[in-house]
Amino acid sequence: MDVTEQRHFQRVPFATESTIEFGGKQHGADVVDICLKGALLKLSGPPQCRRGDACTVSIVLDNSDIVVQFEAEVAHLRDQFLGVKLLKIDIDSMIHLRNIVELNTADPDQVRKELSFLYSEE
Repeated sequence: MDVTEQRHFQRVPFATESTIEFGGKQHGADVVDICLKGALLKLSGPPQCRRGDACTVSIVLDNSDIVVQFEAEVAHLRDQFLGVKLLKIDIDSMIHLRNIVELNTADPDQVRKELSFLYSEE
């Protein structure tokens, strides 16, 4: 089974800046894509972390004071790219994240199905 078959959540391109904190240090990163369960980030250099490490991701929405923040774990690393799996998010950040994904996908109904799938996992 390849990665796309395993993936339950539709990723959408979303280019914006973010910060990721791991090991007590903050690092600037660009968001490459995002979904309801994680994100792919691009750092300026190879990340100083390992798969499974805990981190906090903060995404400031352009032209806004809205910050989407969530606790995550490092899911995969490759060169300066870092995939994170969302573990914990507050309701306001989740609403903004859902809106980001819905507005950037060709199939908003699929996002609603994914959201219901999220709650059935817990």
